[in-house]
Amino acid sequence: MAALIIILYTLAFLFLCYWINKKFIKVVPNYTLTILFSLKIAYALFFLYVYTYHYGGGELTADAGAFFKESIVLHNVFYESPYDFFQFFFGLNENPEFIDKYLSSTTHWNGGKTLLFNDSRNVIRTNALLLFITGGQVIVHFIIFSFASFIGGVDLFQWLKKKSNIPPPILLSMLTLAPSLAFWSSSLIKEPLMILGLFLLIRGVFDTISIPRRTWRILVGFILTLGFKPYVLICFVIVLIFYLSFSKLFKRQWLTLLTFSIFGISVLLSTGYSDKIAYIIANQQEDFINLRDGGLYLQGDDEHYYYIYYANRDHFKLENGNAVLLEPVGAHYLKKNENFERFPMKLEEVGRTYKIHLHLHETSSKVEVTPIRDNFWQMLLNIPESFINSFFQPIPNKQSTWLQYPAFFENILFAILAVLTFILFPRKLNQSDKRIVSTLLLFAAFIAMIVGWTTPVSGAIVRYIIPAYIAILAVLAIKLDYKKMMLIFSKKGRKKTKV
Repeated sequence: MAALIIILYTLAFLFLCYWINKKFIKVVPNYTLTILFSLKIAYALFFLYVYTYHYGGGELTADAGAFFKESIVLHNVFYESPYDFFQFFFGLNENPEFIDKYLSSTTHWNGGKTLLFNDSRNVIRTNALLLFITGGQVIVHFIIFSFASFIGGVDLFQWLKKKSNIPPPILLSMLTLAPSLAFWSSSLIKEPLMILGLFLLIRGVFDTISIPRRTWRILVGFILTLGFKPYVLICFVIVLIFYLSFSKLFKRQWLTLLTFSIFGISVLLSTGYSDKIAYIIANQQEDFINLRDGGLYLQGDDEHYYYIYYANRDHFKLENGNAVLLEPVGAHYLKKNENFERFPMKLEEVGRTYKIHLHLHETSSKVEVTPIRDNFWQMLLNIPESFINSFFQPIPNKQSTWLQYPAFFENILFAILAVLTFILFPRKLNQSDKRIVSTLLLFAAFIAMIVGWTTPVSGAIVRYIIPAYIAILAVLAIKLDYKKMMLIFSKKGRKKTKV
């Protein structure tokens, strides 16, 4: 029965791809989308394999596994009380006692207060809703999420094919099967629906289509990016302000970017928001460094954790989800929010038992980052480091696993494409397209700064940098003079043949 459900869903989506291709994507053969989505499903199965067998020992693990398991917990609430299920689904009851009644076993849902809101809950909600039609088959969830991101790439293609001279089949393949983009968008975590939202937003803002067609794309794109990666939406709104105002100031776009940067920094300094942003970024960075280096998160009170550095874990006896203090140890008192506000302290009650919230091991893909320590100027000084980490990690080393090499070679490919696009074969663009390119590059820069500032783990960088890669792919499509490049390469090939 399970195999039949998977086969039926697969055939249904492949037929849907064929129908969309035949009706709306007439610049490529009718079977193109079907073939591309078949390859996208292969990415989904590869993702499932990696996080089930490479990392999970036979069980789906990491965020994908946690989201799916917690969605089952939420889904089962429906059979106890449909009313309570919909209270969870629409976020109508945030009472801790109500949450603990049904979802006390969860960590992503029941993870405490966050800076904006808990976007992990939206992934759980989506999967819980899909369970009504998928029969609990996790592969079907992967296929549905993969299709969501895939169709977003197809929609963006409809705009870029008017701006690019790259052959449509190649351009469509770039937007749907670029390795890192295809891998992370073929999962059942936040990325697929965020990517769909970003694709829709980009087309809705920049394409010259009718107002109704632009409006629904902007609205849906806004909701999806807000719901699954709020910081991506924040970056997009900031660059949209640049696009609608500053990008018109000068013909030379580097002057508009410089003016916008000076203006933005001045506003942050004059309003005092520079210190607040530095505080938020620094705490995110410090928390991720703790995750990178491993350690213990112990339950404190309702509002706090105790954090113990990985090197000090031997001060405890760990068993059955509890940690018994064997000797006094330094710790941090962490507030349960997105910033993990922390205060140094010491645990001295030898023999006391603490419930373990998280027990993390050191990661094998460490990336060194310069601590910001709530300093706005240090944050600005870290920008070059952020770009290097965001666009060149992972850099293989002795501890690297085979999974890091595809991303490493993909970064090299992007670097080569950048040289071809901006140095060797750039297209001459009109002023409107120059404004679009500078806006997308600014968006990629903002994403890269945030990721580089806060993420000291190369495996996470590869995932979080995806929104920037989407913008870069669009820029490459617009700016690269593919016809001129192929003409020159073909001439050189003929000369070599004659010789």
